[in-house]
Amino acid sequence: MGHPLRIQIVHLLRDGPKRVNDIAEELEVNQATASRHLAVLRNTGILSTQRQGTDILYKITNSQVTEICEAMRSVLAEREYQRAEIIQDM
Repeated sequence: MGHPLRIQIVHLLRDGPKRVNDIAEELEVNQATASRHLAVLRNTGILSTQRQGTDILYKITNSQVTEICEAMRSVLAEREYQRAEIIQDM
């Protein structure tokens, strides 16, 4: 999860499984880049795959992963808000 793109992937998959092409398109990266990050997330057990016809869909293995990511996004957003207030007060 140490890469921003991996966090974005988890954020995208919170609504359900997606194909690698869809993920790459939504994140505006090439398929090879998306595949590399998906492989890391899969190898660590954060994501799993399921076959649907000829497509392979990636999905989150545990809903708690999404909850943790959302909590981190909230913390970081609050931190940015506070930082912006400090700068504005200067």
